[in-house]
Amino acid sequence: MSVLKILYVADVHGSETYYRKFLNALKIYKADVGILMGDLCGKMINPIVAGPNDTYTCTVMGHNRTATGKDELEKMQKDIAQTGNYHFITSPDELDSLSSEGKTVEGRIDERSAKISLGEGRIDDLFRKLAVERMEHWMELGEERLAGSGIDVFVGAGNDDLFEIDAAVDKSSYFVNANEKRVMVKDYEMITLPWANPTPWQTERECSEEELTARIDRMAGELTDPATAIFNFHVPPHGTLLDQAPKLSANLVPSTDETISAGSTAVLESIQRYQPLLGLHGHIHESRGIVKVGKTTCINPGSEYSEGIFRGVLVMLKKNKVKDFMFVSG
Repeated sequence: MSVLKILYVADVHGSETYYRKFLNALKIYKADVGILMGDLCGKMINPIVAGPNDTYTCTVMGHNRTATGKDELEKMQKDIAQTGNYHFITSPDELDSLSSEGKTVEGRIDERSAKISLGEGRIDDLFRKLAVERMEHWMELGEERLAGSGIDVFVGAGNDDLFEIDAAVDKSSYFVNANEKRVMVKDYEMITLPWANPTPWQTERECSEEELTARIDRMAGELTDPATAIFNFHVPPHGTLLDQAPKLSANLVPSTDETISAGSTAVLESIQRYQPLLGLHGHIHESRGIVKVGKTTCINPGSEYSEGIFRGVLVMLKKNKVKDFMFVSG
């Protein structure tokens, strides 16, 4: 059995730059397999307001921006996509109309922090449309860049991902939607868990620890040999170096000097019980690292998606063992 090289990334959060770097890195590092794990969706919309004389205004990362003409507009759109946010061109009247729904136009995470429900409406419909369009674009771009490379790429969602993006991945003739099923990664079995234990933000795919256990056990029951399998679980095991997140205040403001364990006890217990070969995780962007849970090697590559900095891990497997690993950045 030859060495299998897997390039794993997580928490892309809609960043066009991060995703393109992933595609490039697959070839640069001569990976046999790529795994693109959630969260895949962006978090906010930046409206671009069209004004007179071919001008456009927008607030990007807290800064007011003005673009004049097509070239500057495209630069503005590219900068927004790099951060992982979505954009749409609108008029002052349309923006006022959208704002009249009583919800912030810009995003979803801020609304949860402010205890405002996005709910149903035109803004939510627009967010879902833009998220699906970007995922469809990513699938098309990836197939174009990787066709004929022989690199297998698996995609998994995370707790922050809309259910609608699953269909966008399913449409691809190249990428494999690995969500909640057993798939073969060359000679290795892999199961993928997009769900997480409850978070303060009430995201799309979170549930109780008991339900997480049931979901894991269902998939693990399909494995021929858990000891040689890969557990591709978005949320990391609780109480490890991979799940240390900033402590949040009552208003969901992150602390600069206190951390808590935000991982899942169900994931920890399942790894302790099944002792898979490899655990691949994300979810906690600040907790890049590698730990042993019993015999299982567990890794979180971390994420700096909003800065466009690529974070990944290259894992080498041979003869049902983790032969080596290397964190990569760029």
